[in-house]
Amino acid sequence: MEKEIAEEYIALIPTLFDSFSELNKDAAELTHMQNHVIEYIYMQQKALNLKEISAGLNMAKQQLTFIIRDLVMDGYLAKEPDHKDKRAVLISLTPTGKKTQEEKWQNIYHKFHQNLGKLSEEECRDLNFALHKVNQLLKKMERK
Repeated sequence: MEKEIAEEYIALIPTLFDSFSELNKDAAELTHMQNHVIEYIYMQQKALNLKEISAGLNMAKQQLTFIIRDLVMDGYLAKEPDHKDKRAVLISLTPTGKKTQEEKWQNIYHKFHQNLGKLSEEECRDLNFALHKVNQLLKKMERK
């Protein structure tokens, strides 16, 4: 049973990736890596220091420094001193950065909603149940 579950899980990853990539296509005018950084900060819903972003994205700080510099220059991110750690700088979304993400997620939601129109009502119920169940079970597996 574990082998079959692992195979289905592995098969799900590229399917989800392809589906999301299609929904996300043309959603932002940023490079892939810039969008990844902004999206991560947006999802955290708070200002983060470089170390937190680097760890969260599994990206070298050196690579991240240039991406963040460009995003600050383009008005998507802002830097401010970290009052808890005088050596660190907190990086947060500007109103422009936040608006970009909100518009992107609205576009994704709209495209996904359109795709649901290709399914019957019963298939929509099945998909809803399956996604809910997969989310619950994966979260349960991750708990420490």
